[in-house]
Amino acid sequence: MTTPWTELLKDSPANSVDFAGSTALIPLPSLAVLTLTGPESLKFLQGQATTDFRDVEKGLVRRGAICSLKGRVLYSFIAIPDGENVALVLPADQLEAAYTHLKKYAVFSKTTLADARSTLAVLGIAGPEAVSAVTTLAGAAPDSEAVTRGDDGTLAIRIADESRFLLVVPAAGLAAQWSQKSLPVAAENNWWVAEIRAGLATIFATTRDVFQPQELNYHAISAVSYNKGCYTGQEVVARLYFRGKLKQRLYRLQASIGKAPGSGEIFSDDKHVGDVVMSAVNGDVLDILAIVKNTAAREQVLTLADKTTTLGIQPLPYALPADKEE
Repeated sequence: MTTPWTELLKDSPANSVDFAGSTALIPLPSLAVLTLTGPESLKFLQGQATTDFRDVEKGLVRRGAICSLKGRVLYSFIAIPDGENVALVLPADQLEAAYTHLKKYAVFSKTTLADARSTLAVLGIAGPEAVSAVTTLAGAAPDSEAVTRGDDGTLAIRIADESRFLLVVPAAGLAAQWSQKSLPVAAENNWWVAEIRAGLATIFATTRDVFQPQELNYHAISAVSYNKGCYTGQEVVARLYFRGKLKQRLYRLQASIGKAPGSGEIFSDDKHVGDVVMSAVNGDVLDILAIVKNTAAREQVLTLADKTTTLGIQPLPYALPADKEE
């Protein structure tokens, strides 16, 4: 499929900067948008996802998940409200499957789903002057959980409380955004390093239907509601909260090794105790989000599959609920 990025990325600027010290534009072609339009779009999603779409109806941005009957995450997303409509930002390699999944049920609601890869692009802006840059491109820089809509239809949201923003940009205006000479271009990898360090897990196709929402710490970032009513997988998710024990959860890990892990498994001695959800290399540092057994994380030395690369547990920037853990 032709996307708004197809031609622009061929001619992208050669310079790629780390936005830690300067403000940069970050193309995010690995993310895509699924749009739902119509008066029952939010009501429809309320019965499909872990997110409380009553919050989205109030204009709040929410992360969330669509689960299988076993309560495992099939698709993770960021829900951006746009009046009675909503844009779901999710991995591009998940968009077609998510569209097909939701389409089966959408026929019973007044909502229309559309694969927006050919009409909308996703990009980031981050750095010390990001607020000013987003104000120029989208009319205003939103606070955390809010959204602003530019005159050209650009939607902008802030990631947590960081000086980092995600923009959904109409394809017709993408070239103009791209040509902003005042903003150097940063590699997409920088975005994922920042997401990992923020403890925000994204489910790509390779990890579909593997983890439960609470294991991904989604209940700590308003991505799971326990009082919103029924949705697919809700009974399993609720049972884990009310009656079960969380045996494993998301941890942020680092290793002093400037390459991707050779395997998606985490070990303690010869015992498999966890699995990588996301990873990104930042210079000589490997950043990882992984689901790790709580007992192993508390008491044991964690390594990559090579059994020699030690992983250090790093703090998360948000508080975890006082759940029952094993």
